[in-house]
Amino acid sequence: VAMAPPADASKPDDCNKPKEMPSSEEMIRMPTWTFGIPAVSLANKRWQAGGGANALMAMLRSGDNLSALKKLVIATNAMFVAPLVTMMLCYYGLLDLFFTFRNDKQKVVYSGVAAIICVQAVIIWFVASAFREPVGAPAAARPHAD
Repeated sequence: VAMAPPADASKPDDCNKPKEMPSSEEMIRMPTWTFGIPAVSLANKRWQAGGGANALMAMLRSGDNLSALKKLVIATNAMFVAPLVTMMLCYYGLLDLFFTFRNDKQKVVYSGVAAIICVQAVIIWFVASAFREPVGAPAAARPHAD
């Protein structure tokens, strides 16, 4: 038979009581994935106040950011396609030319490592190309075309 721990006499009774469940209105107001963190629970309001996805796409499609958007799309697609192609090429042909494997599991591991290296190469390319972007004048310093 398990005994309940003695109540701490130095704490008020409110501390020893289990916390009440929030009301249904409070639960509807706060998404479950926020864990009660104000910065996260208010992020949607800030996103909508700033214009949301439409404002973000308008910024990315502006003349200054268009090349960055193109590189982002290319890098995103390359991060998905390049490792798959690399893994397939290594597994079905390239590795057999250079190595001898005891079983297919070893070949899968080496193909996976080649795919990981390919992903890292895409990331390095993206970061390097981002640093090579020409730096223009800040938006506040440019004349407006009103």
